[in-house]
Amino acid sequence: MSKKYRFLLYALLLNSFCLPPLKADKPLISPRLIELLKQQTPETLKNGIEIRLGGDEIQEGVLEGDSLLIDKAINALESNNLASQYAEINKLRIKGDYQSANKLLDICDKTFFQKPDTSASLPPINAIGMVCKQILAGNYFLDGNLKDWGKSLDFIKNIYYPPVRKISGLQQFSLADVKMGGLSVSPNPIQPFTITDIEYQQSIPLQYQIPIKENFRRNAEHVPYVIASLNEKEVPFFLETSAAIGKLPKAWSHSPHVHIVGHIERATNAASEFYSGDLGIVDELKIGKAVLKNVPFLFTNVSQAYLGLMILQKLGKIKIDKQQMIFGKDINCNCQQDIHLGSALAGDFQALKYPITWQGKTNLVAVDFTQDNTIFNLLTFKLQFTAEEKKQSFEEDVNSNKKMIKIVGYLNNENLFIDGINYGKIKALVEEDNRRKPVIIISTSILDKASLYLDFINHKACLKPNISDTQPMPQ
Repeated sequence: MSKKYRFLLYALLLNSFCLPPLKADKPLISPRLIELLKQQTPETLKNGIEIRLGGDEIQEGVLEGDSLLIDKAINALESNNLASQYAEINKLRIKGDYQSANKLLDICDKTFFQKPDTSASLPPINAIGMVCKQILAGNYFLDGNLKDWGKSLDFIKNIYYPPVRKISGLQQFSLADVKMGGLSVSPNPIQPFTITDIEYQQSIPLQYQIPIKENFRRNAEHVPYVIASLNEKEVPFFLETSAAIGKLPKAWSHSPHVHIVGHIERATNAASEFYSGDLGIVDELKIGKAVLKNVPFLFTNVSQAYLGLMILQKLGKIKIDKQQMIFGKDINCNCQQDIHLGSALAGDFQALKYPITWQGKTNLVAVDFTQDNTIFNLLTFKLQFTAEEKKQSFEEDVNSNKKMIKIVGYLNNENLFIDGINYGKIKALVEEDNRRKPVIIISTSILDKASLYLDFINHKACLKPNISDTQPMPQ
């Protein structure tokens, strides 16, 4: 969506509070919303409108999991109750505090954040309500709550779509975020995604013997995985901490312990690798002694199994180093800083982010333990190389599709610092790829000198230095 469109929408939402008193025949749909939608082409309406609050900076803050960027963007706008509530909702989401965010969204659903003394109340169908309902749907999906996710999508399709599509010129109206996917069954019978037996901490060894070899994503030779029991069958699961939903091979969906309930049109990770496929519910997944029931998975074009953040956050608190993953509610994390979870509004993308200082700048980078680091420590994407980088570039196969892309690797002269810990000089692999969002990804290199603590209960995260900086890598 263009910046101009987002700016106009924000002006529309601000002015909605200053409308003159409505007549007795109060409209069902906001006239200003209709006016805005009629400015769009039929093709844009059919492909899906992105209705957002604020400008690109706020959306960037949500994608990056950066609360400071959200505050900065909101402060630059005219301050009012809507702006502050919207900022708070997004800051709660990027911490993974979906319950608190959903309480505010429930208020939005009832009042559209209008004060009781507002002279002109908004019509039932308006841009604010649409934004809140889409955020709510995304929150439900990220939390693995497929039942309420489906109900939210049904509300949008059955309550918002029909009246708007009756208006001349808006027959093709749709919302882009609803096109991310949906249920193919009634949401009511869907059982909740639950976990038990995480009251006390337990340890699972990380193994490295199996490489990632896929046709539709980059390969990796030395990445950690855990052995878990999927419907009483032991399966190695890679830890994809830069994706929301876990992934399983398509062929596994034929099991009697798998129930297909919908379809996902798009799901992506920090490396901008896109997936689609059937949305299924697995009867049981055991990670150590923890028992997860009714577990959502995307059955797609992968040949191996992956755990996403949707599952990992259910473990409560996690401590991870290069040898093991410890989890349970009684882990003493004692972290002071908030966890950072960048996400897309619809829930099709989510990534664990962590602040690092490198090249004189502090940035939030994506943490993804499915990315290889045997040759490099950081993976970065750029839309276009500089002239100097082009001189250093070389072509190389990055997966079994034999797709050739330009790659340049270099040793940076400055050290990497994370939470004040000096990681020394690092290697960064830079890829020129105009299809990918510019991003920095770190893999298990973040564990070279510290253990990573993820407290999904109190929404905190931190690194704690290892007693020894020379822990041997498991063979």
